Amino acid sequence: MLIPFFQNYLSQERKVKVGDMSLKVPVGVFHPTLFLSTKFLLEYIKIQEFKDKKMLELGAGSGLLSIEMAKRGATVMASDISLKACQAVQENALQNGVVIEIIHSDLFADFEKKTFDFILINPPYYPKNPETEADQAWFCGENFEYFQKLFHQLRHFLANNGKAIMVLSEDCDILKISQLAAQFGYLWKQVAQKKSWGEWNYLFEITI
Repeated sequence: MLIPFFQNYLSQERKVKVGDMSLKVPVGVFHPTLFLSTKFLLEYIKIQEFKDKKMLELGAGSGLLSIEMAKRGATVMASDISLKACQAVQENALQNGVVIEIIHSDLFADFEKKTFDFILINPPYYPKNPETEADQAWFCGENFEYFQKLFHQLRHFLANNGKAIMVLSEDCDILKISQLAAQFGYLWKQVAQKKSWGEWNYLFEITI
């Protein structure tokens, strides 16, 4: 899945600059600039109005999107199943002068009841069972267990007129994921697409 150059690069903690943001990306935490997905979501949120909105980045990695939303006036929560990622978000938020509430959780398992206007999701989508913490950024389970849990829980955390925005690559089984969303009663709509390095990525809006 990762070419040798990327494997070598990701074997050490990295510091990256994105616009006016400085980020630390520890080993094992999803890198926000090597892959199109996070950059595509960043482009999307830069043209949205987030002032005074309640936002969640579900599976925040290094926290780049959470920091951008906080800078744009949103009240932001970031979560991740990886404790290392949560610690990275905390350090990166402090480094960039923003306040972000951070929760260590497997999807919504450890959330208190609250709702969000926007939920951003850059999910794992390869159908294989994760074996390590780092694998959880890539693999959704042999039977798409990640998406089954996500769609079971998601509706309880969307505000009235709230929406989730999910990024997916053509490399994954988009049809299967959209069918699971429909089975749980969600509306599914493509809102953007972009091709980079020969790969199409898509943004989908998920509502109830």
